[in-house]
Amino acid sequence: MDVYDALIVGGGPAGSTCARFLTLAGARVAVIDRARFPRVKLCSGWLSTPVWDALEIPPFDYPGASWEWQTCHVRYAEEDRAIACRGWFVRRYEFDDFLLRRSGADLHLGQSAGEIARDGDGLWSVGGLRARLLVGAGGTHCPVARLCAPPRPMGPVGVQEHEFRADPAAVSRTRLGRDGEPELLLHDDLSGYSWNVPKTDWLNIGSGTIEAKDVRAAWQTARAYFRAAGHVPAEADAELDAMKGYSYYLFHPAHLDGAARVGSDGKRGVYLVGDSLGLAHPITAEGILPSIISGRTLAEAIVAGDPASYPARLAAHPVMTDYRRVFRLREAAGSFRRRFSASESPRPSRRASPKGGAISRTGRRAVTSGFAWMFSGARLPAPRLIDLALAGAEWWLGDHRQQGGSA
Repeated sequence: MDVYDALIVGGGPAGSTCARFLTLAGARVAVIDRARFPRVKLCSGWLSTPVWDALEIPPFDYPGASWEWQTCHVRYAEEDRAIACRGWFVRRYEFDDFLLRRSGADLHLGQSAGEIARDGDGLWSVGGLRARLLVGAGGTHCPVARLCAPPRPMGPVGVQEHEFRADPAAVSRTRLGRDGEPELLLHDDLSGYSWNVPKTDWLNIGSGTIEAKDVRAAWQTARAYFRAAGHVPAEADAELDAMKGYSYYLFHPAHLDGAARVGSDGKRGVYLVGDSLGLAHPITAEGILPSIISGRTLAEAIVAGDPASYPARLAAHPVMTDYRRVFRLREAAGSFRRRFSASESPRPSRRASPKGGAISRTGRRAVTSGFAWMFSGARLPAPRLIDLALAGAEWWLGDHRQQGGSA
């Protein structure tokens, strides 16, 4: 059988991007996916600004439908704000097919990976194909990820979502802003958010929660709000009974430890990219950007003749360094909340208040502005100051934990 330089299991943005940058360098690549493209993919199709640079595609060169927006509408604690920021929405049905077809790889679609094995020559064999390198890009349930068993310190997030066609006049009449502008509903306890994205004659609506078990209740609350606010066409209400659930992993620093499993030669190994590794933004849960970055970073390491350097290269990427800071911010905020909740005398939970509890108006505005900033994919400002503040907060929390333990 022919031997490929790399065999990629999964044809989504992570796999197709990896294939694209490998084939541009002259590598022979195969992509295997059990789906036939174009295929339906549950996803809002949200692209933050850095995506285009990572793909090396100007937005106007993308041939599919796209909706550029420069305002997002954020609701938190019964306060509505229209915040200036920028991004795009696409339909994953078109976007993924475009990326895969331009990858230059040999495509084996509608074919299950089946058994994954490594032969006596050190070659990987999957679905009748053989290759020197194996790349897992098949999402949360990727068979290559099951083989590698990457670290999973935290459980997956839960999502309820649906994208469906709707009458464009009705969408125009009921949307909160202009075409393509997302409506984001932050949950009162900041454990997730819901969204409503108008795409001319399509609507994408859903909810996501950090704790997967909470997502159904969160969606029912969001649905009631969108319906009462009149932001969904009444004739499309029946579509909201057809929500579909799935789960995936947010970024955790420990996930990077599972990015590669390399043989004794340092080259013929197995690698994970995108959702198979678990790289979605720790707060907004953006997944397409980190998928594309991981696919490209792996390709660059392979082309450089040093695939074993992939985990270190990925960890050093500016987007991943920002994700680590955001992860630490989220963990520190959770520690503060748990500490002060435990120290308060028993009384009704203020955190469950529909007006955001004890958070001041200034604090609520900071929450919405910060969320919109991250939603646009903008880099964190003043990273050194953030690192200093985090170090101080973590020291304080650690010192108080020790005092509490000794007491």
